[in-house]
Amino acid sequence: MSPQGYDENLKERMRKFYRFIPQEKFLAASLLLFALLLATLFNSGSAAAQTKSFYWERFDVTITLLENGDMVIEETQILNFSGEPFTFGYGTILTGSVGNNDDIFDIQLREGDLVYRESSSNDPGTFEVSRSRDKVRIDWYFEPAVGQRTYTFSYVVQGGIIVGTPDEGSGDQIFWKAIPSDHPGRIQNSTVTLHLPEGVEPQRYIDDGTYLVEGLAAGDSNLVDTRVSDNGRIITYTLLEPLLSGQAFEVRVQFPHGILDISTPDWQQRQQNADVYGLIGIVISVLILVGGPLGVLVLWYARGRDPETGLIVPEYLPEPPSSLRPAVVGTLVDEKADMRDIVSTLVDLAQRDFITISENKAKNHVFTLVDASKGGLRPYESQFLKSFFGRKKERKLSELRYKFASKLPRLRKMLYEELIAEGLVDRSPDKVRNRYGLWAGLVVFIGMIAFFVPVIVLPEDAAFVGCCASIVLGITALFVGVVGRHMPTKTTKGAEEKAKWDAFKKYLQNIEEYEELAQAGDLFEKYLPYATAFGLDRSWVRKFAAMPHTPIPRWYTPYGHGRPIHHGSSGTDGGGSGGIGTAPSLPSLDSAADGMAGGLESMSAGLTRMLNSTASTMRSVRSSSGGRSSGSFSGGFSGGSSGGGGSRGFG
Repeated sequence: MSPQGYDENLKERMRKFYRFIPQEKFLAASLLLFALLLATLFNSGSAAAQTKSFYWERFDVTITLLENGDMVIEETQILNFSGEPFTFGYGTILTGSVGNNDDIFDIQLREGDLVYRESSSNDPGTFEVSRSRDKVRIDWYFEPAVGQRTYTFSYVVQGGIIVGTPDEGSGDQIFWKAIPSDHPGRIQNSTVTLHLPEGVEPQRYIDDGTYLVEGLAAGDSNLVDTRVSDNGRIITYTLLEPLLSGQAFEVRVQFPHGILDISTPDWQQRQQNADVYGLIGIVISVLILVGGPLGVLVLWYARGRDPETGLIVPEYLPEPPSSLRPAVVGTLVDEKADMRDIVSTLVDLAQRDFITISENKAKNHVFTLVDASKGGLRPYESQFLKSFFGRKKERKLSELRYKFASKLPRLRKMLYEELIAEGLVDRSPDKVRNRYGLWAGLVVFIGMIAFFVPVIVLPEDAAFVGCCASIVLGITALFVGVVGRHMPTKTTKGAEEKAKWDAFKKYLQNIEEYEELAQAGDLFEKYLPYATAFGLDRSWVRKFAAMPHTPIPRWYTPYGHGRPIHHGSSGTDGGGSGGIGTAPSLPSLDSAADGMAGGLESMSAGLTRMLNSTASTMRSVRSSSGGRSSGSFSGGFSGGSSGGGGSRGFG
């Protein structure tokens, strides 16, 4: 396309574009765009014009120590302003334990011959002082200033001396932050001059006789030239290179203790008390930390161990050592009436022909009460049947969801009572654990008191004592709670029974080592309730499912295999007489699985699923919605941090 053709095509496109935009809207948009462009240009130029900066040509400080221990400090700041005029300056001085002084007072400010007056008007030639708990702030206001300006302000520091002790090598110190690190500009030059009273001069190092004086710029003494006058009363600290923003200028001198009659400042007294309280707190905390858990261990050793019986038990026992029911055995062994003990009661009652279990098409299990009038039921078993079936003869497992969990506390309590009735324990293990849980809660409560009381009673610097005490009490409470879980004890009879049942548990756990499982299929149903109580039900089913000709429990019917088959008498307990009938032979896990799509694995999986889903359903409930820097002087008042500090700036 030629250039002329291209231009014609462009013009045609522009005409089409403008036809779709009303003329008045296009004009308004153009004006708006033009206005925004002018505003941008204006703001850019304005921002460039408003840029301003400053630095200190000099920042000199004079410190005069008075006989009473007060320090008169005068700061002379020579600044260079550039850019837009500056109209105010500010400074903050830290007080209390943060600034190592008791107070700042008699604040004065001048600019040459102009003496500023204190006022809150913010007018030029005035300054305002505001105080908080740990700092004093001075804001002063002046006529718009550009170029070099000199401001001088002075103040008196009360309690700024670190008072030492009469011990050899100790002394009183001035350790002051003449220029704080919080200054936004460069300080080109600075000299700090410190005047001591008549008859006072710095201490000397014992080794070489040099004065105990030091200047630090950014923590480095090599950046400061420190000199002492011939009479020892005037010390000058000269900065050797510019001090950058974020760097502090500190001066330090130590003189003999007792030359001046200076009392210990309040902030230092509080700090010393805090050190004493801290030492006491640490000692108490260590004693509690060691003595608390040790005392709990001694208590467990004395009262939390089962009695020695002297009974020699074989490595394993191939049959139940007594007639204790599975749920009672499970509660005895681990001293807890947990969910597997409840489920073992269900399996035990089924094995004794009180209950049958079948699986329907929807994989839901149906429980049928065969005969609850037969004898041989323990109180907790009768209560279980009542809680499980109510007034019905048949229950679907799904009907128990969210409804059975409320019955569990009573069943657990009755199992503990069964242990007491059998003479296996003297006190309910659950009550023993709860008692030690209450003791642990009491220790936590004492720890909370130990945390808050020191904050209220002790000085602020000693409040951490409560924190230490509360932490170690919390550790002790945790120890009490953990050890308390193991404080329930058994009687001599209970200890002997546990030892025997532990041997039987080992037999069930490793039965393949002691029996030929292919010829021991009858043990599967016989000991399944005990395996459930011991928490071995999954491995028990898995081991026997792998063996051919293992009989299916007569009380359990998978989906599609008719009704369960019952005997007149069965189980390890006898369970009464009368039954539903006897089949000449029982189907095995593998033969019954021939008609099932899932095969042998499906049969064993269904039985395991029944045990697991029953446990989870019976316990189901509805969820509700809803620093200090140390010095290098020999002896002295244990280092300490420099006082003063704060910030300086202009705007």
